[in-house]
Amino acid sequence: MLRKLIGEFGRRAPDAPAILAPGYGALTYGALDAVIARAGEALARAGVGPGYRVALVCSNGPAAATSFLGIASYTACAPLNPAYRANEFEFYLEDLQPRALAIEAGLDSPVRNAAVSRAIPLLEIVTRPSMLAGDIDLISEPRECTTALPAPGPDDVALLLHTSGTTSRPKLVPLTQANLAASARHIAASLQLTGRDRCMNVMPLFHIHGLEAALLASLAAGGSVVCCPGFVAPRFFEWMGEFEPTWYTAVPTMHQSVVARSMAESPPVHRLRFIRSCSSALAPSLMGELESIFCVPVIEAYGMTEAAHQMASNPLPPAQRKPGSVGVAAGPELAVMDDADNLLPPGVGGEVVIRGPNVTAGYFGNPEANASSFTAGWFRTGDEGHLDSEGYLFLSGRRKEIINRGGEKIAPREIDEVLLLHAAVAQAVAFAAPHATLGETAAAAVVLRPGAAVVEKELRAFAAARLIDFKVPERILFVSEIPKGPTGKTQRIGLAARLGVGEIRPAATKAEYVAPRTRAEKRVAGIVAKTLGVPRAGLHESVLDLGADSLLVATLLTRVKESEGADIAVLDFAEEPTVAGLCRLAAQTPAEPAHEKQRIVVRPGNGRPSLFCVPGSHGNIAGFFPLARRLGSDQGLTVLRVPSSIGRCSIEEVAARFVTDIVEAQPAGPYHLLGVCTGGAIVYEMARQLRGQDREVGLLALFDCYNHTWAAALSRMERLGYRLELLRRRTTFQTRQLSRAGVAGAVRHASGKLAATWETSRLRWTERMARVRGNSEDPRVAIRRAASLYKPVKWHGRLDLFRVEEPHVDAFAYPQMGWRGLAGEITLHEIAGNHLTMFAEPHTADVSARLMVLLHPAPAAVAQHA
Repeated sequence: MLRKLIGEFGRRAPDAPAILAPGYGALTYGALDAVIARAGEALARAGVGPGYRVALVCSNGPAAATSFLGIASYTACAPLNPAYRANEFEFYLEDLQPRALAIEAGLDSPVRNAAVSRAIPLLEIVTRPSMLAGDIDLISEPRECTTALPAPGPDDVALLLHTSGTTSRPKLVPLTQANLAASARHIAASLQLTGRDRCMNVMPLFHIHGLEAALLASLAAGGSVVCCPGFVAPRFFEWMGEFEPTWYTAVPTMHQSVVARSMAESPPVHRLRFIRSCSSALAPSLMGELESIFCVPVIEAYGMTEAAHQMASNPLPPAQRKPGSVGVAAGPELAVMDDADNLLPPGVGGEVVIRGPNVTAGYFGNPEANASSFTAGWFRTGDEGHLDSEGYLFLSGRRKEIINRGGEKIAPREIDEVLLLHAAVAQAVAFAAPHATLGETAAAAVVLRPGAAVVEKELRAFAAARLIDFKVPERILFVSEIPKGPTGKTQRIGLAARLGVGEIRPAATKAEYVAPRTRAEKRVAGIVAKTLGVPRAGLHESVLDLGADSLLVATLLTRVKESEGADIAVLDFAEEPTVAGLCRLAAQTPAEPAHEKQRIVVRPGNGRPSLFCVPGSHGNIAGFFPLARRLGSDQGLTVLRVPSSIGRCSIEEVAARFVTDIVEAQPAGPYHLLGVCTGGAIVYEMARQLRGQDREVGLLALFDCYNHTWAAALSRMERLGYRLELLRRRTTFQTRQLSRAGVAGAVRHASGKLAATWETSRLRWTERMARVRGNSEDPRVAIRRAASLYKPVKWHGRLDLFRVEEPHVDAFAYPQMGWRGLAGEITLHEIAGNHLTMFAEPHTADVSARLMVLLHPAPAAVAQHA
């Protein structure tokens, strides 16, 4: 099938270039077909046919590419890393039991002795005098008189690769002719490859990434491949200028080297259409740097050997690419499964599973691994993640890489991304380190940018401002290079041992912990600990740091009322969300009722400018608790609540009152503003008024907020069109939700939608009755009315619009939600959840990560938007 896959284009355009390489002439499709035919004849002379195995050892470059194509077109090829040591070759040859070894002529390698000791015949790979890229012959002593080899079937094995073996004995993955052909077509389709495309391959050709994504996918589309002798950073731009590729694919560590190289040498004028990244998580900051250098989209994909490489990929523009996501299914089916083998609905985390024509049928000779890796036709990848409602996959880490800190599970990728936000950090990899009492804890290895300097204490403090306490790495090592596997991929498992990180001893009890003293304090502390599921609660520990969300806060206050007989309002508790605060509120009545306060400090922060948030008409303060926790103790968060005495105030008047309030609390900027729903109109006007006072606005973010004035100006036909678009999107969303959720998930989803519909209907009925009675005392009704009458004037700064994936009004379909033309620069962000759940877990993680980038942008991001 592989020869047919390549030959289809070769027969139509035999003179088109197929293989290129530095120092060689171009090998055409016609010449490539001749190379493959000669390889078949040599294999026949050596007594090798379908069902046998041939090990391949060849330096990276065009000969490695055509040797693989020649062998795999007839029998199973097992490429091995030429840099292996003698004992490694001994292991792999023993495990493979090959019929022959194809080896580059003149290559001095211990594999020769290992093959001779096992009486394995050698096939010498000899470059022909033509000096065309990959124009080779296989030379061997005749073993059997076979004139021709039969064409292999679709189920015959074409490629044999071992897994990395970082946690156990490497497993042998057989990939059939059909697996490889299907995957090549999937990749070519997802990248929209044509005969005009040219890939510059810098990946090793003993790894599935280079073989499938760069080589086979390009040839399946009729394009050409530049087979470089590996990744050589000083020559990268030289090759790019010489061969003018339209794309290249690499792992993030290689991309990082390209970025570093661009600081010393300007990239040449190029023809790149896109850049592809796979085999390891790509940091959003690195993606941004690549795109700013080359001005083309960076497409992150997700692959593994068992899937013949690609499983998911972000689509090319104009389709949406979601930061932090590895994209949508791009070949096989994708799903997420729990430990009980149930498929999970969107938004729920579990193990990623796949099935499809490119997925291996099972490991060779390993029934135990097959039994644990396959469930009801699905292959368990070992990766943790979740799908959103549009089918985009978000990974949180490898199951075996997850750090188990005394029962607290930590995804190391989350730590990587936070450390990479620091201006001095070029590379960062978090990993599990042994701990004397917790079993293991988080540590990290960091490579600094050239000329940058930072100490461990400072970097840990930076991480502590952005991560919950137990996720902050307890040890940070500064290294010149992070250890990698032979393919350039970072291997977290075993990294502590390779870096010499010994057992970490527990630190002394934190100074901020104060034990409850009185009986009342001990009772309330016990209630807090039980409600939040923590071992203990100190007198002054914030419930935010202990994991509280809006539901747990409601439960907590109910239990305190039952125990202490005190009816405590959420707004009062938000002022001091601690055991001490609860005890104080239970013992006395505050002098100023909290519901009349405009400014509620949810988290005071640590010297940074606060994030001032204005909720929608619902006025839910506790709904911001998960966001405050995710943003970290160093980032203050203050909620500005519309008082019940709003009456018939306009948006401009409410904004003026809030501006006076925040300037009193924070005399100097920058001011970071966040508005939800109708609160978005208020913060928009606040930004304008602050700018009118010559005060700096650092962030203006509107969540699920549309411009009522723009909507009111629509004609009846335009409004009908947007409502039909809303109906289409909602139907698509709901159908996808229900099809993936199963019966139990469908029931939960339907009940949640029913509750949301009831709440919306109840609010609209309240508004109607208020209008009938002429009553404007209800602040929810008043603020919605004021927002509908607000006519915004242009804001000449940046505006970040956050739109939920599950629409609830036709504004979802408005161009930039009706704000188009009302800001100097508008960035639209798609976020998970709906109008009521966007700040709830697990969606808060995505929202907080995006806000952290906007609140504390890296220097490159600042320059990009300047």
